[in-house]
Amino acid sequence: MRRLIRAELMKIRTTNTWWIFLIGAFAATAAALAIWILVANNAIDTAVKGGGEVFVPPSDQNVSPAGVEEMRRQFELAHDLGRTLVTNATNIYTSGQFFGLMFAMLLGTLLITNEYYHQTATATFLTTPRRTQVIAGKLATAMLAAAFFWLFSTVVSVAAGSAFFGIKGYAPQLGEWTVIRAILLNALAYGLWGVLGVGLGVLLRSQIGAVITGTVAYVIGTFLIQNIFGVLYFVFGWHWLVDAMVVWPGVASQVMISAEPPFSGSPPWWVGGLVLAGYGVVFGLIGTWITRRRDIS
Repeated sequence: MRRLIRAELMKIRTTNTWWIFLIGAFAATAAALAIWILVANNAIDTAVKGGGEVFVPPSDQNVSPAGVEEMRRQFELAHDLGRTLVTNATNIYTSGQFFGLMFAMLLGTLLITNEYYHQTATATFLTTPRRTQVIAGKLATAMLAAAFFWLFSTVVSVAAGSAFFGIKGYAPQLGEWTVIRAILLNALAYGLWGVLGVGLGVLLRSQIGAVITGTVAYVIGTFLIQNIFGVLYFVFGWHWLVDAMVVWPGVASQVMISAEPPFSGSPPWWVGGLVLAGYGVVFGLIGTWITRRRDIS
């Protein structure tokens, strides 16, 4: 297994794909960092200046009790300095996750589709006839590569975030368990999305088709799911629709790393973790089963 993983890592290192994705991950992390630092700066200033203010319910009778409670929650969050620091620290230290996960998934996809694109799959399986072992090696490699992307973006985010909090005169919040949990769960998200990428590559052997399908499903699919469920909730008022959004892996990733619910009524962080872990297990098993049965020639 060690030799299989080393071979797979060599395949990654000897192509341009990994550093192209790394540049993309750095750009996404830098852009997200700039946005989250600006948001944090405004939030901290609001919390400091608004100390002592009391929430006043709206006079509009058309606002539902649930709406009033959400306004109260947002008010308390905006004026509680401790929660503001922790919440914004988790956002800053997990910057670039959205596109970083996509790159981890695409890299996992290419570990499979490259074999068919360059017609090396036959040689790979002749060298190692146990296909389960080959897929296990690719899954492990995808998780290691994804962990590298996570480590890279986390180091950049923590360095920039710590400097920002220091300039504002606060501790970097790295001693808070909520912040540490978000960073660690972010690592898990990267690894599981690498597994999802391998599963996608097994299902769609076409390199271009798998990359396009994965990108569209991740970016546009996540956007559509959130908006469709949001519109349905607005029309029907069914609260279970908000919880149901977490079944989409892109939404589950956001839920699992958030210090506060990313949207009103969203399930707790561990639900997102379980959903994403379930996808990883299912895709890994499906990928192994299909590869064992499929003709590779």
